[in-house]
Amino acid sequence: MIERPRNAFLRALSDETFEALSRRLEPVHLSVGDYTHHLEQRIDWVYFPEGCVLSLITVDEDGRGVETSMVGTEGAGGILEACAGELASVECVAQIDGRAYRAPASFCRELTASDPGFNIRVMQIADLQMIECRQSGFCQASHTAEQRLARWLAESSDRSLGRNPLPLTQEYVAALLGVQRTTVSNYASALQREGIIRYRRGQIEILDFPQLDRRACGCRSIMRRQRRRLGYEALSPAPASSAIGA
Repeated sequence: MIERPRNAFLRALSDETFEALSRRLEPVHLSVGDYTHHLEQRIDWVYFPEGCVLSLITVDEDGRGVETSMVGTEGAGGILEACAGELASVECVAQIDGRAYRAPASFCRELTASDPGFNIRVMQIADLQMIECRQSGFCQASHTAEQRLARWLAESSDRSLGRNPLPLTQEYVAALLGVQRTTVSNYASALQREGIIRYRRGQIEILDFPQLDRRACGCRSIMRRQRRRLGYEALSPAPASSAIGA
């Protein structure tokens, strides 16, 4: 049996269940922009991030998309679709590159049907993702782009085991937030003037994480409480600094 990865979902499983699953786990590296599945595509693999972060993107008929949830070291990408309908209801793309483990979707479905403990964990992930999607809808309608940017930076740092730097472009961040690139640039510049981040070509370094946390909208604290309630808080505390390529 392999050593348990730094993924809260896998670490929450019983020894017996993890031993069975570990025989089917394989390590992979996901690069920024790699899709684990596309909309209405059959789910073949379930991904358990150990440093990478996945974005779940809801798209319209014209192909325009907005991030409605993210999956990092606390969760599992594609597990709901794999264990329920088999077809993806959202796009899933790596927003931060890094290591993950994956297991065949068919085996995860078998575990859901035969292992009550595994099924409970899947239902908890379903609960978390539904809460986050609802919160995301509220956030889009009620909070400023600056608040959402601060939340996104803090959440990305939390869920990537403190990766520094994080290789993301402003265009990519803007697309995930559903705003213009100039909006991201303007608010990043404002945060730099206040000494919260250091912004230069290629990266954004977080200098004052507590202050960034305070600038984020209240959706961040709500989601952290929900993850903590179910035991899926990110495994690594927010680092003193983090960076995002721009």
